[in-house]
Amino acid sequence: MPMSLSAQLQKDAVDQQQRKAKFEQFCQFRRDYMQRQIGLTDQEAQQFFTLYEELEAKKWKIDKEARDFARRVARSKSAVSDTEYEKAAQALLEKDEKMAQLDREYYDKFKTFLSSEKLFKFKNAQMKFPRAMMKWHGGKNGQHKGRGQK
Repeated sequence: MPMSLSAQLQKDAVDQQQRKAKFEQFCQFRRDYMQRQIGLTDQEAQQFFTLYEELEAKKWKIDKEARDFARRVARSKSAVSDTEYEKAAQALLEKDEKMAQLDREYYDKFKTFLSSEKLFKFKNAQMKFPRAMMKWHGGKNGQHKGRGQK
């Protein structure tokens, strides 16, 4: 039996609130993880996370634009030309270049207030974060069951 429009709108609003709450939990987990791994003082953390969250937002936007473009090409119902494939491949390549450029730009900003040791620990924490996030998903935040599962 189909849902009424008002019931669907209410369900969508609840789903959106749940996604926002999970994203906020993720952000807090990431902040706690980075602060602990890097060994940031409260003052350093304040400066660091202002820049770090700015960096991550810029990287997310670059990644989303490239993925959306590539997805449009991959899911095209009509024939895709070699030119379109080339543009999509180029967009994905440029995404990586733009992100590396941002990493360098922000590394230089972090360097103004973080020691070389803490910069190293930051880069190391970035490499280890995906594994820590997967453990978090399977552990105390075990509601996550993967795509398509309930």
